[in-house]
Amino acid sequence: MAIDEIISTSPKKSGSRRSASRAMTFTIIALVAGVSVAAVLKSYVSHLSSGPPMTGVVVATMDLPQATTLLAEHLTVTPWPTGARPEGTFADPKELVGRVLMSKLVKNEALLSTKLASREAGSGLASLIPENMRAAAVRVDDVVGVAGFIHPDDHVDVIVTMHPEKGGETTSRVILQNVRVLAVGQQLGVDEQKRNQAMPVTVATLLVSTEESEMLALASAQGRLLLTLRPWADKTQISTNGVVPTQLLAGVSRLRATEPDRPKSEGRLYARVAPPPPAAVAPVSPQPGLPDTVEILRGDRFEQRKFEGRAAPRSGE
Repeated sequence: MAIDEIISTSPKKSGSRRSASRAMTFTIIALVAGVSVAAVLKSYVSHLSSGPPMTGVVVATMDLPQATTLLAEHLTVTPWPTGARPEGTFADPKELVGRVLMSKLVKNEALLSTKLASREAGSGLASLIPENMRAAAVRVDDVVGVAGFIHPDDHVDVIVTMHPEKGGETTSRVILQNVRVLAVGQQLGVDEQKRNQAMPVTVATLLVSTEESEMLALASAQGRLLLTLRPWADKTQISTNGVVPTQLLAGVSRLRATEPDRPKSEGRLYARVAPPPPAAVAPVSPQPGLPDTVEILRGDRFEQRKFEGRAAPRSGE
């Protein structure tokens, strides 16, 4: 009986061993897979937290107007993606202390070499003048200076009105376009919050070439200047032929001729001239013994025509 029992129970023990072995195998596979997934997730999260490689870039700590001499408190270093670092930036603020800004900066804007005057340029207005350019001052008033709303770093067109000496017509023409304003009065810069405020001054300093400075000098000496303010985004150059009084009046006549009829409620710029009345003949009673005279009115012309009158009646007839 003991041998039979051993023989009968041995297959059961063998089956349980195989089940335990399969369970152990599955457990090991699950552990390996879990560890692999955890390692992958850890690497991904670490990559996200670390981000792209960074480098230090010097930026402005506050809004800075043009012509500002940079100090240590104006500058700081901030992390910047290495692959997106602009060309011409700086990594050490010490090498920028004492340099002069040629254009304004806003807070956290990176300092570029193109916005800085050279160390040899010095300070003040002279540092803002690029090579081969000149600063020319022109006298302005409330009309010439667009009622005081021209500020440093704006761009203007220059119009001159000249009166010829030998009886020619007065001519007005744009002589310079898209000219940068370096300074207004003694102001080399302006706070953006004050840009919408008028600055009553008598002198504006413009950035021009040598040839343009000659044109500006002659125009200011021989005629009257007018500055027109340009939009910041408008850089186009427009060719003009100027205008003289006869052309100006001819343009008004063309407007009168082409203006459509409008009701009075819309307002009219020009009044139409009523057509002249038809020619009227005013007969005059003939005088005895004198030629008959007829007066004729044709529009604005007056005519007289004489015809032989009847003889005066004889006495007793």
